[in-house]
Amino acid sequence: MTLLEKIKQGAAAAAMAGALALGAAQPVQAEDRVNFAMPSVGMLYLPVYVADVMGYFEEADIDANLQVFKAGGGTAMAAVLGGDMDVYIGSTSAALRAASKNTNTVIIGAIMTQYASNVVMRGEFAREKGLTADSTIEERLAALEGARIGVTGAGSGTHQLALYMLTEAGLDPERDATVVFVGGGNEILAAFSRGRIDAFTLSNPTSDTAIANYDGYLLFNTAAGQLPALDGHLYISVNSRQGWIDENPDLAKRMMGAIQRAQTAMHDPALTEEIRDRVYDSTFPRVEKALFDQAWTSVLPAYPKSQAITRAQMERVVTFLNRFSENKLDGLDIDAAFTNDMLESPSN
Repeated sequence: MTLLEKIKQGAAAAAMAGALALGAAQPVQAEDRVNFAMPSVGMLYLPVYVADVMGYFEEADIDANLQVFKAGGGTAMAAVLGGDMDVYIGSTSAALRAASKNTNTVIIGAIMTQYASNVVMRGEFAREKGLTADSTIEERLAALEGARIGVTGAGSGTHQLALYMLTEAGLDPERDATVVFVGGGNEILAAFSRGRIDAFTLSNPTSDTAIANYDGYLLFNTAAGQLPALDGHLYISVNSRQGWIDENPDLAKRMMGAIQRAQTAMHDPALTEEIRDRVYDSTFPRVEKALFDQAWTSVLPAYPKSQAITRAQMERVVTFLNRFSENKLDGLDIDAAFTNDMLESPSN
């Protein structure tokens, strides 16, 4: 090695040592962890998946821990109120039930503003009822008479939707149809494919799979607001406890900013396909890709571009729950149950 080469090597080593020393002197900013409680893995929660896989949480210095509580939304919400988790991503109805009993519950942003549990009927059953693609809403509702309607569980959003449809049709839910508590998407598809139920209510991509693979007939595309009385229904929201918000106001705002960024990007024609494919690879690889792509397009309108919540939206949810749920929201202070203060742009 020549002298010049030795000098260059020594200079490089000195520069590297200096860089390492400088790096050691600069403390690394630790990310703040946010523990998200979710009742299932499904397309109802897409903005949170998007914020995670696209790095929006990371860019907001947030370590997002997504945990699924298979026992349902009530259990997930209870974990948040108990301090084991920080944020519940799920049905506004579960949060409002908690708020009616616990003033520490607070709803801080809208995720989905359609009652996106689509309604699918067996093709053979639909044909027997004389339904076609041009059938009216009234004809579709009337076709539920005598049907065995599969829902995820007692008191669930899918159960409430079944009761709503039967009531709107002028049918007695106890006498004119049978509501069957089946379980999640896999269980519902198994029962549907074997003819054990005649219809079911569940979100994409389960509804898309039933139509594509099991001769399903789309009775109602609720994600697109096809049931007028439920159009604009605040179905999925970001929910927490007031104590956590008070202790972490900056973190809560950064979290909501990352989710807002995701909701905006999902609607961006230049980004939506890339985002869709990343979410598919990370969360839904067992679903047929073509079906997932179709489901993505179908469900996208259900996600609002603004996270802001109005009192009118809250009143609609309360009215719906008091009509189609056994547990009435007596004593609920609606104004105390939600806030837009954690949003960067709270206006609609």
